[in-house]
Amino acid sequence: MSEERQLQKMTESASLFLEPGETIRAAAWGPSSEFGYLLGVGSGRIAAVTGRHVYVFESPLWGRMSRPTAVVAKHPIGSVRIRLRGWALHIGDERMAVHLHHRGRARRIAALAADMSRPGAMPPENQRAG
Repeated sequence: MSEERQLQKMTESASLFLEPGETIRAAAWGPSSEFGYLLGVGSGRIAAVTGRHVYVFESPLWGRMSRPTAVVAKHPIGSVRIRLRGWALHIGDERMAVHLHHRGRARRIAALAADMSRPGAMPPENQRAG
């Protein structure tokens, strides 16, 4: 499945929790802690970024096929610190382990959030065509 199609499906499954008009631009999946990753237990987390917010969703599974069941955290872009250290993605006070093959996606979430927090930055849906 293409990345674009995967994000479209993620937007559809998270639509109950998103604000009207929001679409997910990047997402990463993983367990709620490194301990859960090592033991293969625990709930999953999905970190996602839209043009306006950074979300952390709860999920019963860890993989890409999992669907969000609740919002653990929701922050306006630029209002929360996001960092990736080792296996852990920190979004404000929330933390989740990131699968090694999702580290690129986690970096993209951090980059999109940092890019949108610059003064004068506007989400693509609000920019005028040049």
